[in-house]
Amino acid sequence: MTKEKFKSLMQEAGIKSKKELAELMGLHYGTINNWGNTQGYPTYLNNYFHFIIKAKKYDEALSGRNLGLVRDEVGCDEPLKVKQELEKLRLENAKLREELEKFERYKEALRAIL
Repeated sequence: MTKEKFKSLMQEAGIKSKKELAELMGLHYGTINNWGNTQGYPTYLNNYFHFIIKAKKYDEALSGRNLGLVRDEVGCDEPLKVKQELEKLRLENAKLREELEKFERYKEALRAIL
């Protein structure tokens, strides 16, 4: 991963600083700050950002933003198509939460080893 890609993923994930990322990941700021300088970026980082980005999109969908909700003929605020899309997102989110929990277990195991 390049510095540009790292910055791009942070922005897309809505993470404003390396300090915020360190707090989110439960790591020391120095560790994050060394990435791209004295050491490479961890291989898991790309997946971590993508999980955050997908969760952010899911949260936006649940709140009704970015879905273009319109009233249908019977006055329903969530047309069938939107409800189907929400269900897909709920299923995807459940899978992502499982993956994230698995990732967190791996991270803890790595911490214990190091």
